[in-house]
Amino acid sequence: MIDTHSHILPGLDDGAKTIADSLGIVRQLVHSGFTTLIATPHVMEGRDFLSPEEILAAVEQLRKHVAEEEILVEIWPGAENYISPDLGKWAGEGKLMTLGNTGKYLLLELPMLEIPQYTEQVLFDLQVQGLTPVLAHPERNRGLIERPEYLVEWANKGVLFQMNLRSLSGRYGPEAQELAERMLRSGLIHFVGSDAHRISQEDGVYLKGLGSVKETAGEEGFREVTLENPRAVLTGEGLMGGREYFLHQPNKKKKRRFWELFRR
Repeated sequence: MIDTHSHILPGLDDGAKTIADSLGIVRQLVHSGFTTLIATPHVMEGRDFLSPEEILAAVEQLRKHVAEEEILVEIWPGAENYISPDLGKWAGEGKLMTLGNTGKYLLLELPMLEIPQYTEQVLFDLQVQGLTPVLAHPERNRGLIERPEYLVEWANKGVLFQMNLRSLSGRYGPEAQELAERMLRSGLIHFVGSDAHRISQEDGVYLKGLGSVKETAGEEGFREVTLENPRAVLTGEGLMGGREYFLHQPNKKKKRRFWELFRR
């Protein structure tokens, strides 16, 4: 399986701070069944703007330590690019790291509480540059929770979506969990990611998330979001096209009260 979103490069953002932290996170992800990890440090406008060269150097260092520790995993470069009106321009100037460094897919992040007015223009600008936008954890965005129709509109224009595994456990609240489940059932999730920032104190947290993905999406859908789609990203290929997207209604299945579980 391939994790398309992780913060495992030490000292680059709010993720792993030391190489020991990095190795600890990597071990947990490998134990959960991941064989390939895409390192996606935050990239945002400002004096600490990370260049592709800095990310590639950090990936090489982590690969070296992983090999020394004999951890069987592949580490690929990537970035989680915070949306800005200039994102398309920066992409054209070669300032942004794409997923797998293939120049095809760009992971970008919206602010948690809103959808900036310039979002659709940025998505278009990236596509004009020959890039496929991949929106990180859309299920956590307040604007998309309130206006999920944007997800369908964007998907039908070629935008792809990456879901966080812990969204299905309610880690980011019940509304994010509900939207994540709806998107999965609708085939609107193309990739899953741990979004791991630190060593988890919860045993099996990613295994539980993967189990929930399989239960919600089914065996075929599970293989698509954990292996087939991310593998296409790393080889620079296109995903299977021709799909018309729509969003399932919320699951209104009534939860049984505790005492009803004992009725026969």
